[in-house]
Amino acid sequence: MQIAFVRHGQPLREWNTDAVADPGLSELGKWQAERLADWLEHEPFDHIISSTKRRAIETIEPLATRLGLEIELEEDFTEIDRNSKVYLPTELLATEGGEYYEAIRAQDYAAIGWDTPEEFHKRVMAAFERLCEAQPGQHIAVACHGGVVNRVVSELVMASERIHLQVSYSGICRVWVDEDRRVLMSMNETGHCCATRTGVTGFMRDGVVAGPQY
Repeated sequence: MQIAFVRHGQPLREWNTDAVADPGLSELGKWQAERLADWLEHEPFDHIISSTKRRAIETIEPLATRLGLEIELEEDFTEIDRNSKVYLPTELLATEGGEYYEAIRAQDYAAIGWDTPEEFHKRVMAAFERLCEAQPGQHIAVACHGGVVNRVVSELVMASERIHLQVSYSGICRVWVDEDRRVLMSMNETGHCCATRTGVTGFMRDGVVAGPQY
């Protein structure tokens, strides 16, 4: 089974006082979602999963529509800030985050609706292992978040929590799963945002997805 983890496209910002923030995609994010669909519709995806956040769902919807697949929602693939009333795109936190950003830096997670890093890691990896065991398809797309991708990849490569892996908006990270192995195949693919694709060639020719070579 191959899993393509996809970070959501660029989202809007949202500041709520009474409700949990759940912004959709910006115009750029919608463009990224369409380019992602242009690229991945040539692969034999047979199952699609998304976190419950709008920015993830809207990122994978164009692909699901083209392939005629339903989107399975998985709460545990949602970002560390899942209960926060504030959402700012990551690149704006330091310059526009104000007290919210200061709370993040102070690790005052309860005050801003975040899971603790330990809770976040535990639920993400539990969802990943459930997916590996269930194997609902051979070629699966999972729309999620940069933090989720970081947790999965860091676990696979046994990296310290101090290591932060750059994941671009709509970036793709591929993981190969078989009975006793979880193998990182690629990290942060972004070719779909700067090129077009008319088919799949090479090791995935004829829809056959090869496993890692040793």
